[in-house]
Order: sequence, then structure tokens, then C-alpha cells
Amino acid sequence: MPKSNLRRLPRRNIIQRLFAPLGEISVLRNAWPSGWGFQYMTPYRLDSSRVDYDLARQLYRNTADKYKLGAGFARPIINTTAGFMGAPHFTHPDPEANQDLEQIMTRWTGKVLRVNRNALRDGDVFARIARVPDKFNPRQEVFDLQMIPPEWVTPVTDPLTGQWLQLVIRYPVTVTDAQGRTVTEYTLTEVLTLKSRAIEADGRAPAELRQQNREEPNPWGFIPVVHFRNEAEENQLFGCSDLEPVEPFMKAYHDTMLFAVQGSKLFSRPKAKFSLKSVEKFLKDNFSEDEIRAGKLKFADKEIFLLQEGDDASFITADSSLAGITTLLKFLYFCIVDVSETPEFAFGTAVQSSKASVSEQMVPLARKIRRKRGMFEEPYGELVGMYLAMWAKVENRALDTYQVDVGWDELSPKNDKETADTIKTLVEGLVTGIEAGLVSVDAAAEFLREFVPTMLPYLDPDADDDERRRVARSFTLMQRLQDGQGFLPEEGEEDEEGGRDSQGGEA
Repeated sequence: MPKSNLRRLPRRNIIQRLFAPLGEISVLRNAWPSGWGFQYMTPYRLDSSRVDYDLARQLYRNTADKYKLGAGFARPIINTTAGFMGAPHFTHPDPEANQDLEQIMTRWTGKVLRVNRNALRDGDVFARIARVPDKFNPRQEVFDLQMIPPEWVTPVTDPLTGQWLQLVIRYPVTVTDAQGRTVTEYTLTEVLTLKSRAIEADGRAPAELRQQNREEPNPWGFIPVVHFRNEAEENQLFGCSDLEPVEPFMKAYHDTMLFAVQGSKLFSRPKAKFSLKSVEKFLKDNFSEDEIRAGKLKFADKEIFLLQEGDDASFITADSSLAGITTLLKFLYFCIVDVSETPEFAFGTAVQSSKASVSEQMVPLARKIRRKRGMFEEPYGELVGMYLAMWAKVENRALDTYQVDVGWDELSPKNDKETADTIKTLVEGLVTGIEAGLVSVDAAAEFLREFVPTMLPYLDPDADDDERRRVARSFTLMQRLQDGQGFLPEEGEEDEEGGRDSQGGEA
């Protein structure tokens, strides 16, 4: 099978030529300068090819003409995985930092979900944290999460450490007039380093804009951009799209469906067949002189044909081969399901097997979601740590650490009814074991904790609370409710009880 059309090779540019002594951009050449002492290095080259981002987005939106009848699978493949991944949540030991982090991530939830979707679709996402004026109060500045189109970004890395030396962002700008006609096009280049930020417009830009070219210090001490790579590999600089392995099958599905649709025009229109002794007599009896003279015979609106003895009329129909085409489309469908690791129910119920139990198909999907979450935990941790460092600098705060704990919503392939039935059966079995003297209460409670996440350890003397104390309080509450005392003592009752206790009455 040929190489996926979603991959494209990098183009050499000015930045690559400028940093030729270090090798191509983020590419380690197979030879080192002899003065460095590395004379017996193993040839090693980093793959700097990228996903064809435009084609990936066209497949997702189903706007590519060559994939129109097959690219409809692309959106469920991406959205199903991104939807089940959800947005992560973060915790930090410092209470104030943790509270601010919770507020900012709540505001960025929509953008975080877009990061997941774009990373799965395009393979690469460059997320940037910027300090920008507040939309409603320009005199104040707020933090904003921005996503830079990956085709605009060129990272320049240290070949030894892999750390970014600088990040080059090229913004294509198109200037139009009031009628929407293009006046000029130019490129605005931004170069970010650990110490500076430079902005420069090329020669096609207006003169007043070129006069604003500047270089200013970087107040953060790091490049505030995080690279999310989907299915990252050690020998690849950029990520991979989840649509890459499926793209050949979507093209084959499109071609097969297109052939079937085009052939249906021929199959659904039978041709008339006449077996005649005298063609002249048949034409004269059934068609007008004008039709015969023009040589255009019209069969529309003719209810009957007059035939002579021995003549015959019938229809010629072609074999539609619908059964073979249907079998091929089903085969391609299952190839797309298997290669994309997407359950069949995500594509609807067009195929009979897609009506199978959802819980059975959720098991492999849950494993895929956990794997995807694990791949994105490191860049998410870096993104949040970067935000905390910037927040601490602005607020003049000192944090002991910028590391955070990354958590995700629980993903279980079981439905609520199955979970309830499982817990009910377990409790009944454990109760029977306790009454028979085969299992202790402590052992039963610890075993049940695996199925009830909200349970505490049954006995924990060092903690403020444990499950046994919770159970005791619950029994006390139930007894009070049965006695009709209510939740709280009535007004004046507590004072009277306290007075009797102070006078030596019953405690």
C-alpha cells in the first residue's frame, strides 16, 4: 500500500540555511564536526516530515472531492476519541495557586477540548499562553490560551538536548479593501527565544508597518509554547494524525461507492429491445412523420406499441453486481473500524453488527482512551506548570514547585445497571460470608472499596475519619430518625441538657 497522502516532506527555508552548521531544522546530520571529538557516531537522522494539515482538515470536514463518499468516517473517528478523553483537571499543593488554576482551567475548558481534537486530527498542536489586554477592560491584562496553526510554526532545537533554541512563527497576512478584493499579502515573522521576542514584517508589508519591527526582552525566561504531539515517536519531530492509517481505506471506499452510484444510472434504466419483421412498418405505425424525419424517436407518453404478427418487444437489463459491491463496502467498513480503533456504534447502525452490545465495544475503546490520555499528560503538565510560573511572576508569589497532578474523569466500560447489579451481588455474598463466620467485616469492607470509590479505609486510627466511624454515625442517625427526634435538638433542649449536666445530673 503506498505511503499515506497525509504526509508531506519539509521544504528548505531561510531558517534552515541559517542554521546549517547545526544541521537542518531539528534534524541531526549523520556526521559531527571532528573538533567535537565525536568521530565514531552512529548515523542518525530525525524525520521532520509533517502531516498535510490542509488535507487532514478537509477529510474531517468532508470537503475533499477525491474523498467525498468515504471521508464521512473521519469526523466520528476524531470526535469519538476526543469526546471520551474530555478535559483533564489539575491540583497543586498551594491552596491559592490551586484555586486560581481551577478557575483558569474552567475558563479554558473549551480550548482544551479543541487541543485534543486538533492533536488527534492534525497530529500537532502548538498551545501558547499569552498575557493580553482584557477584552472588557483594556487597562488590565489577563492570561489567554492560544492555538497556533502548526503549519506556521518552525521549531529550532538543540541537537544534543532536544530543547528549543528558538521558535519561529510566520503569520500570513492578507489585506483587502472594502469590496473584499485582495490589496496585498505579506508575512509577519515572530521569533521567540529564552531571552527575547522579535517581530518583523517582510518587504511586501506597508512601510508604516515595517517601521514597527522590534525586538523586546522575554520577561518569562522560557518560550511560553507547548507542543502536543499525537502518537509521538523518538525519531520524528512532529506527530501523526489518527486519519493517516485510515486514509487509503477512505479513498477506496469513495472509489467503490462512486463506481456503484455511476453504474446505478445504467442499471436502473433498462433499454428497449424490438424484434421486427419490417422496421418501416413499425416506425410508421408508432411514430409521427416529424419524429421519423428528425431521426429522434420519443418513447415518453406512449402507452402501447403496435406490432405485427411475429414481432416481439422486451427490455434489456444489466446485472447491477450490487451483492459484490455491498460485500466490498462492508469489508472496507470493517477495515476502517479496525484500523481506526473506533467502535462500530460511532458510525451508526448501517451495518448489522454495529447493533451489538455497546458495553462489549466499549472495552477496547476505554483502553484506547487511557492510552491517549497518558500520551497527553506530559504536555498538559508542562502547559499548566508554565502557567503557574507566569502567574507567580505576575502575582509576585514564590511557589515551592510548578509540578501539578493531572487527573481525568473516570472512564468505565460498564453501564450504571451493570455496576449496580455487581455491587448488589457482592454485598449479598459478603453479608453471607460474615454471618457464616468465613469473612471478617474488615476484609469485606476492604474488598468492597475496589468497587465503591467513595469508601474510606475501614479502620484508620491516624486519620480524621474512616469508614467504621461513618457507619457508626449512620446507625446513630437512623436510630434518632426512628425515635422521632429529628436531626437537631429542639430549641431550648440543648441548654436544659447542658444545665442538668453541669448540676451533676446524668451526662
